Amino acid sequence: MQLIIPSVLGYEVVVRDAVASLAQRYGLPPDRIEDIKTVLCEACTNAIEHGNGSDPHRRVRVCCTADEQSLVIEVCDEGGLPPTLPGKPVEWFPIPYPSRRGRGLKLIVALSDEVSIANDPRFGTCIRLVFYRDPRSVIHTS
Repeated sequence: MQLIIPSVLGYEVVVRDAVASLAQRYGLPPDRIEDIKTVLCEACTNAIEHGNGSDPHRRVRVCCTADEQSLVIEVCDEGGLPPTLPGKPVEWFPIPYPSRRGRGLKLIVALSDEVSIANDPRFGTCIRLVFYRDPRSVIHTS
């Protein structure tokens, strides 16, 4: 499944609902679908705001593939250099957090089974999110 949206906040909800429906058909449990919805909204919002500078003429492309082991979601903007991902386990700032913003990548890493970010010459910056059907399939690296 592929969706292309303008860089306008609010369209991430359309993507979230479509991918949640796909994840449900794929057989993922409701709590995992909620994780996917949170991660996807964060990734799309980052692509809209940071990657594309909220320029409505620039697009965000979301591509989903599923096989026996995993659901893979790629969110690509038309931006430049990819950000640096926090490592797992995620290190959270103590409360009160100095800002209401800046937690998106930490949420993405904490809730996804695998995350990678790369520059794609055709599409810009792409974040690849993997959600395993069987959480025991997660590869842990140190």
